[in-house]
Amino acid sequence: MRQVLIIAVLAMVAPGSASTFAHDEFRIIGTVARHQNSTLQVKNREGKTISVRLDKQTVITRDKKKIPPAELKTGLSVVVDAYGDTEDDSLAIEIRVVPPIGAR
Repeated sequence: MRQVLIIAVLAMVAPGSASTFAHDEFRIIGTVARHQNSTLQVKNREGKTISVRLDKQTVITRDKKKIPPAELKTGLSVVVDAYGDTEDDSLAIEIRVVPPIGAR
């Protein structure tokens, strides 16, 4: 009876854990098009605007120092590392404010 219970619990847990790790990683490079509440829109080099979500665990840095989300202003060059099912449905893990492309 105990083995049946263990197998039943594992059967319930396994499918949920598989979907937890089924996300892809994305790197989005571009300029901030808009920052509102917990969403950042980044316009990439090809001109496509990509929306990523931010949460309390998103790390935002400039020159390797943490900055608050309020400093993400339109026009800033950023590199966003995110994960999700698609690029447009992703959560930002880290956002780095970088010098404008061409200013290096």
